[in-house]
Amino acid sequence: MSLYQKYRPRDFDSLVWQDFIKISLKNALKQDKLVWAYLFYGSRGTGKTTTARILAKWVNCLNLTEEGNPCLGCTNCKAFENGELIDIIEIDWASNWLVDDIRDLIEKAQFQPNFAKYKIYIIDEVHMLSKWAFNALLKTLEEPPKHVKFILATTEIHKILDTIISRTQRYDFKKITENDIVERLRFIGHSEWINVEEDALKLIARLSKWWLRDAISFFEQYSIGWSLKLDYLKSNLQLVWDEFLEWFLTNITSYDYSKVIDNLAFLKDKWIDVKIFLEEFIYFLHSKITETISWNNFSVYMDLYDGLIDIYSKLKSVPNTFLLLEFSIIKFLKRDEINVNSNKISEELTRITEKPKTIKKEEKKEEEIKVEVPVKTIVKEIKAEFKVEEIQDNAQEVKNENAREFEIGTFFDSIKKDSWKWFILMSLKSSKLIYKNWKLKIFVSTDFNFNKLSTPEIKSYLETKLNELFWFRAEIELILEKNDNSWNDIINDAMSVF
Repeated sequence: MSLYQKYRPRDFDSLVWQDFIKISLKNALKQDKLVWAYLFYGSRGTGKTTTARILAKWVNCLNLTEEGNPCLGCTNCKAFENGELIDIIEIDWASNWLVDDIRDLIEKAQFQPNFAKYKIYIIDEVHMLSKWAFNALLKTLEEPPKHVKFILATTEIHKILDTIISRTQRYDFKKITENDIVERLRFIGHSEWINVEEDALKLIARLSKWWLRDAISFFEQYSIGWSLKLDYLKSNLQLVWDEFLEWFLTNITSYDYSKVIDNLAFLKDKWIDVKIFLEEFIYFLHSKITETISWNNFSVYMDLYDGLIDIYSKLKSVPNTFLLLEFSIIKFLKRDEINVNSNKISEELTRITEKPKTIKKEEKKEEEIKVEVPVKTIVKEIKAEFKVEEIQDNAQEVKNENAREFEIGTFFDSIKKDSWKWFILMSLKSSKLIYKNWKLKIFVSTDFNFNKLSTPEIKSYLETKLNELFWFRAEIELILEKNDNSWNDIINDAMSVF
């Protein structure tokens, strides 16, 4: 038997950290005020299912103790411990979530229990139920048979319908702290005659993200030869020492590029788990921030912390997590240079786009020679100077030499081919379009069509479509015009009418 199963609480006295829930349930039993449905909410590993099992045994126990616990010795208690009490049914709705499953449950709930006083349904992950399954369960929860009780458990309370919550008695399970987990692991180690190191227990509590079930699994896995050592944990989990983290952090904050590269090479050779390394580094950096809040390095620490959090959020979307870590650290070291170059390019582009097309190139004697130099040519020179691969020039006067003439038929046919864009085409066909001076004006005659076309997503789609078809970026302007008599005046003023 695994340590988690062996030390799983079997009565309320052995249930730790959820004192309010324990006292409230025991008080309800003493006063005979049990309700027909309970809802247990909390993060994974906080004891929801364990409490539900204790409650189910407690309700059907034939000989409760003086302390108000299940006796664990009567026929019903022994049958439940052996998985033989058919009147206590555990269901995981992650795999039984259809309406037919709920209907089958409701039908069987009408029958009297076989051996116990109550038929208990323990429904785990109840938030996985579909909306229709919830509705099917709703009536039974509101008026269940007197011999039936429901215990629902979930980790995502926001997915439970309010109508379901209102028909249950809700209990919120609090998060287990690091000290609580360390204390529990210390107790298990003492009971199993395992020598443990305090730092190893703290590390397990952090790696388990304060979920007791995972912490006990870690504890059992790395307890070798009746001992649990920090060195063995770090070696097998590919972790690094605090001394290395201190050295790494010092090199980063001092912007010692060569030493940081050596540190990254060491991490690569060690084949670290980037996710676990980031968790340890962020935890270490958090300790440094709280210790050195008045130091000059505080702002640098905070910038690095934001950078590490950004890396952590991108781990699932990149093919090579170590390359992400490596490039992100280098980018952090060189961020000042990157910002300076970006500012220079931005300032130069602003200066160029604000100049007229005709500029002075050279003067010969008293005669001034004016040479027209396209802005696009100057931008290419700026690209070469700053070694930038691509710079987008948004100046309105710069037009693509290959731009095609706007054709409304081509425009409509292209939109028609896009799936789920038919409503845009219908709105455009009921409107009037005028193209003039790189502007596409859309005169809409109804509020309904105006609201559909005025969203940022639709305008961005139309701009992209124009650029793809005709190789120019046209400014799109929506105008709500309900007066049909004004259309002729608008058309007569336009250069191009479609």
